[in-house]
Amino acid sequence: MASNTDASNEQNEGSDLITSPWGVVESDPYVFTSMIQRLGALDLQTEELMSLDALETTTSPPLGLILCFTWTEDSYNWEDYDNEDLDPSALPWFATQLSHNSCATLAILNVLLNCDTDLGPMLSQLKEFSGDMEPVMRGLCITSSKELRDIHNSFSRPADIRASLVKTVEEVLDHHKSQSITKRKGKKKKERYVVESPDAYHFLSYVPHGTRVWEMDGLKRAPLECAELDNPGDLWTLAVLPALRSRIEALSKSGDIRFTLLAIKPSAYTVAIEEFELVKRQIGALERRLVQTHGEHWIQMVAPSAMFSRQTAFSRAWNPRIRVGFASRANDAAMQILKMSPETLLDEWAGAIGRLKSWESNVQEVIDRDMVETTEHISRTHDYDPFIQQYVSVVYNMGILQDLLEVDGLGRPRQSTA
Repeated sequence: MASNTDASNEQNEGSDLITSPWGVVESDPYVFTSMIQRLGALDLQTEELMSLDALETTTSPPLGLILCFTWTEDSYNWEDYDNEDLDPSALPWFATQLSHNSCATLAILNVLLNCDTDLGPMLSQLKEFSGDMEPVMRGLCITSSKELRDIHNSFSRPADIRASLVKTVEEVLDHHKSQSITKRKGKKKKERYVVESPDAYHFLSYVPHGTRVWEMDGLKRAPLECAELDNPGDLWTLAVLPALRSRIEALSKSGDIRFTLLAIKPSAYTVAIEEFELVKRQIGALERRLVQTHGEHWIQMVAPSAMFSRQTAFSRAWNPRIRVGFASRANDAAMQILKMSPETLLDEWAGAIGRLKSWESNVQEVIDRDMVETTEHISRTHDYDPFIQQYVSVVYNMGILQDLLEVDGLGRPRQSTA
């Protein structure tokens, strides 16, 4: 991954132009999770939803949804995006897309900057700086941010970044050519600030804000209200289902049923490590009570295997990710332990050891899965071109390239002989 980032930085070194390329990013949950965490929101991840049924049954709604699909023109018109009659505070944070291939980062930002969560310093500054801006100016901030672009491009293949650069150059040349033609004809072409040639694959964001649920498309001029909530705390995933079904049905009618639905939710690692740390604190409180009620010899009253599990878990050097509210939960648990009768303390300790082992296993499972996904991602985005060029050059210099390709000296296929 480092080599990919370096390649991206080399291409942008010495310039920070709005037209600098953004590479294509695939709609993979791990890629989006890594992008979100690189942006600074360390406690969040994305999870792919295999069907809309998951939204009907969930009791813990995600912070937002991102729909990836093959772009087609929709049936909405200009008036559908008219929110001028609403109080500005009722509108979500929304930015317009001004660069090709930047829709993945834009979709993430259109969700995260509407969430009450720890965004990290970079996104917090962006949210504060752009709070009073119009969507197009927010889009300009994103497009011209080298830091955002470098993070985005670190998840693109180098070949895709080079292709984006070529496309950008072609568009600039075409623009200058059209300007010259317009000047000769004496007519001025009306300019627009939105991207007129959208990406083959596009991303939409869905997020609750106030008493409404909004669909945010960076190719539009404003967010689209797609559902209403009776109260801000209502289960918004049920309210957004009709809009999602309508979108997916429209895709089906266009002949392309390929889409990916990603849910942005608390990180599995953060949830697991937080529960692991909470149980450790509960065990510490129980052991202090046991010393008070049974003395130091309480250790001889528990199974050696349980004590071994306790020592192993407490020796783990994992990075704890503790969210706001953890201290309150830990204090509540300690108060409950103080109220327990001495007769129940040993059983409570044994039960806590069982929970500790379970959460220890969960944390390790998340770490192992992330290592596998990281390796796969590095393999997908690594720049193999230098190796291939060197390999072909060496084989050619050895005089065996024609034999490998089964061609003659003029590059023509060799005739097979009986």
